[in-house]
Amino acid sequence: MLVKDWMTTELITIEPDDTVLDALHVMRENKLRRIPVAKGKKLLGIITEKDIKTFSPSKASTLDIYEMHNILADTLVKDVMTKNPINVAPDDPIEKAALILRDKRIGGLPVVDEKGELVGIITAIDVFDVFVEAMGMRIPGARISIVLDDRPGAIAEMAKIIKQHDLNIVSLATFFLKDQSKRDVVIRISGEDDKIKSSVEELKSLGYNISSFMYMTGKTEV
Repeated sequence: MLVKDWMTTELITIEPDDTVLDALHVMRENKLRRIPVAKGKKLLGIITEKDIKTFSPSKASTLDIYEMHNILADTLVKDVMTKNPINVAPDDPIEKAALILRDKRIGGLPVVDEKGELVGIITAIDVFDVFVEAMGMRIPGARISIVLDDRPGAIAEMAKIIKQHDLNIVSLATFFLKDQSKRDVVIRISGEDDKIKSSVEELKSLGYNISSFMYMTGKTEV
């Protein structure tokens, strides 16, 4: 999965010579937390709610609401924005974007193509969507978590047993445990209930460590 498959391409941008008050209005009207700053298709920066909040107290902490309004109306976006923001390319893997968002603790990244043109934005919400899709969370079925040794062929052997019960693995993800020699393998399978149950029983009888087993509806459950 690549950034271009998940990014938002219907962009709302603002120009560097617009005012901070303009940016704030655009954010509120469109329920945005960040807006790319561009001149034409050229990315120049990004302005966020945090940028505006950081600017406002330092410049206007002793002012009343009307004076603060005037300051925001007189201040240009280019004087508050983050210049040369971190960005990704459309063909970058989605996990690269996820790692940057996590390690830099930011909520969104502009997407810039090989011409240097702004073509999209990828946000933490988009990455959540990828996680939901990759884990098969919208597909009804059984979720099984199995602890396996981290060795060649371990997953293939487990998958072969499930296949023998005429079941379909719709998603599979692995996570290292504290014991780095083992992995928690989380699979979601679809098929007839009795076949799912018999596959779980066979896995247990063969000594597989099933740490959790549950049925999921594929719908939001709160």
